[in-house]
Amino acid sequence: MNKIKALFIKCFDTVNNGLTKFTKKESAKTVITSLWCALLGLFIGFIIILFINPSNAFDGMAATLENFFIFSNSDTRLYYFGSTLAKTAPLIVMSLSILFGYKCGLFNIGASGQYTIAFVVILFAGLVGNLPWYLVMLLAMIAGASYAVITGLLKVFFNVSEVISGIMLNCIALYLGNGLCQSNTTVWDASHGESFKITQGSQAFLPNIGLDKLFAGNTVVGIGIIFALIAVIVIFVVLKKTTFGYEIQTIGLNPEAAKYAGINKVKAIILSTIICGALAGLSASLSAQNGFNSWQLSSTVVSAGFDGISSAFLGGLNPIAVVFSSYFITHITDGGSVITDLGFAPQVANIITASIIYLSGFSAFIKQYISDKDLMREQKLLCRGNNKKEDK
Repeated sequence: MNKIKALFIKCFDTVNNGLTKFTKKESAKTVITSLWCALLGLFIGFIIILFINPSNAFDGMAATLENFFIFSNSDTRLYYFGSTLAKTAPLIVMSLSILFGYKCGLFNIGASGQYTIAFVVILFAGLVGNLPWYLVMLLAMIAGASYAVITGLLKVFFNVSEVISGIMLNCIALYLGNGLCQSNTTVWDASHGESFKITQGSQAFLPNIGLDKLFAGNTVVGIGIIFALIAVIVIFVVLKKTTFGYEIQTIGLNPEAAKYAGINKVKAIILSTIICGALAGLSASLSAQNGFNSWQLSSTVVSAGFDGISSAFLGGLNPIAVVFSSYFITHITDGGSVITDLGFAPQVANIITASIIYLSGFSAFIKQYISDKDLMREQKLLCRGNNKKEDK
């Protein structure tokens, strides 16, 4: 009996030690935190829609989670899956813009303004200038970077908070975009109250390089998702494998230590804002140049930058993880468009997503809780080991 008990204790200690080693890894903490945020957000969203329409709450939640899986035809599933992927691409890149700035200690809340300026440049370059897609994309990235660097210059030379300047620049970009688009009949479709879309056949339309054949003829699936994944790899390598990446993360974690290490803070911040803006511009390119979105008159700032914030934090500020968090958010949002037949408004999906986004803001606290639990587990194991030694 004693041998069985000793074997059981040994197995328990082995599992416990393995769990401790696993949760010590930063990547493991990111995954656990994101899963907790997603599951709690889904639960809160379900409670809300339960009050809206109790009889169809389960079906509504199931339809939201299923998205394109509700279709019985495999080709239809592939078609709508392709659309979800195409919509995910700009969100991935926008998440990288937020993530990269945050690593340098910057909160790039001005990403929406950078996106807006780039979007307007895309419309004029594509519709008025009829430029090829790669030049339009390049101009969009330059426009986003140029607008973002204003925040960086104000930060390093006048000590203006990037949050304040970013919010102000968002508003300027919004009304500038409204005015410029309405002023040109080649860009503005007065009959529908929005800009014309860059459609297939235009030189500015992103090529699909044959990927449409994999997704049942869906032409919006193309090079955009490839560019998004390339951006993920580039940002990951820059942050993890380069001196510049080490420098900006040092500034973000401890500016004083960076100063004593001889890191040029001014240069790093300006370059970081340029990269953030270029990524926001690329996000606008992947959104506008596949024909999905047009410019619409609005008195509120576009949500692209704020969606990027939620995706970046849900992904634990990890370049690889934001691929999955971006897809998850897009999947849920798209799923909300198929539940109108159940008596729900499409905005129900936004409620669920907003719950997840809200909880993602607590990711740092959840990570700290996991770290504290790990520390307590280690202390218990240490005490148990000391007790065994004393018994001997």
